[in-house]
Amino acid sequence: RESIAKYKTQQYQTRKNDEFQAISQEIRRFEQEIQQIEDHEIELMEQTEQFQKETVYAELELKTAKRQSEVQQADLKKKEATLGERLQQVEIEREQLAQGLDPGLIFQYTRLFTTKGGNAVVPVEHEFCMGCHMKNTSALVHRAKLGREIVHCQQCGRILYYPG
Repeated sequence: RESIAKYKTQQYQTRKNDEFQAISQEIRRFEQEIQQIEDHEIELMEQTEQFQKETVYAELELKTAKRQSEVQQADLKKKEATLGERLQQVEIEREQLAQGLDPGLIFQYTRLFTTKGGNAVVPVEHEFCMGCHMKNTSALVHRAKLGREIVHCQQCGRILYYPG
């Protein structure tokens, strides 16, 4: 701006048309540069304002997410405590029920449970073991249907039951 003022002073002091035109050209160039700088400055200020708004919004979202996370964590801790208590009750129940059973049978069940991925006892449907999906004999299925004895699948060894 100081340069423009200086050039305008020179412009009024000049007597030659060429010098006047040259100085006018310089003044216009400086004014255009100033305008570009001011436009860029306004653009940056608008971007800054937009970023500030987005930051405030993001902070609000973050606070909301943190609150939700804290609530979920509290719920999960309650569920964990409840499930832990329930697990203890079931384990006690299991121990009480297992006391009246044959230890050999408990050993078989435990071995099958660990080796067969938690599926030690499976239903038999249409003469097929639902553990290995292999067909068993009609006599074996009939014995499972009667439910008087422990019946094992001929293919995978799982304990079979007939789901009535």
